[in-house]
Amino acid sequence: MLNKRTWALGLFLTLTTALWAQSEFFNTVEFHNKTKGEIYYLFCSPGDSEFWGPDVLGGNNTLDAGGMAEFYISYPENSNTFDFMAIDEFGNTYELYEKEITDGTPAKFVISEDLKIDTVDLDTLEDDLIALEIRNLTGFEIYYLFVSPSDSAMYGIDFMDSETTLPDEESISLLFFKDDTTIDYDIQGIDEDEDTYSFSLTLDPELGDQTVDINYDDMDS
Repeated sequence: MLNKRTWALGLFLTLTTALWAQSEFFNTVEFHNKTKGEIYYLFCSPGDSEFWGPDVLGGNNTLDAGGMAEFYISYPENSNTFDFMAIDEFGNTYELYEKEITDGTPAKFVISEDLKIDTVDLDTLEDDLIALEIRNLTGFEIYYLFVSPSDSAMYGIDFMDSETTLPDEESISLLFFKDDTTIDYDIQGIDEDEDTYSFSLTLDPELGDQTVDINYDDMDS
């Protein structure tokens, strides 16, 4: 059965009040839940990708009805498009396609009943998901964490959301859709000193839930 917490600080995440200078290079995106139920899953796909990225709420969080979640988002052009899919506690599925995000204008998207396209069985859906645990073993606090399909030129959403960080030796769990074949994802972490750690990961559905470490050796030169 589902065991997800209401959107809040995750068990492994730490609230930070500092506004780091690097954030000025990212735009922000807000999601407002105007449906009648908690959002259990919120998937994002860059507009130039044929695959869904992981659940941006993380493996243990939900977004309350009437609630809001804010994230930083990274994209290479002045303006790029993204697709979003939300699934609520009743299995109702909502989709937002080709949503444009433009520099200088924070994005705000409302998930509402009129966007409903389908209803899925949540137990069946759970069987179609893979959990990836990402551990921070860099020796530094990670302020931003991006995970995006490798067929995209965009890193997309920061999975730390706009107020949390990933301390050294802690981890975050993300959920991905299983696919018939392996899918490559690009991962980038940015730490408290503005150093970046970048690498690619092949997610193999035959292996089930998986773990990957961000190590000091992954630091970009």
